[in-house]
Amino acid sequence: MRSILLLILFSLILIIGCATVQQNYQTFYDPEYKVIDRGELDVKVLSRACSGTFEDALSAAKNNGKFHLRSVVGNQNHRIKYKEVRSYNKQDKICVEMSASSFPP
Repeated sequence: MRSILLLILFSLILIIGCATVQQNYQTFYDPEYKVIDRGELDVKVLSRACSGTFEDALSAAKNNGKFHLRSVVGNQNHRIKYKEVRSYNKQDKICVEMSASSFPP
């Protein structure tokens, strides 16, 4: 009888502890991005990020675009120009698509 109660208690702890809980992430970075490469340093990257506030989503989209642009251009000296493509709501998050273009210095 005692082992059955311990087994039931252990099972309940596992069920409650391992239950899926909806996690609200502060910011979501989309790992996919689009690249338009016209040669040399004339590169444009379209990226997206989502967050609870517009300012956080805009900042995250800029950082995401800068990161992906650097992965294409490398360590070459260049200027970056940002442009907001669009913003929209997805579930309870605000998403921003950003264009990051590199130009010769």
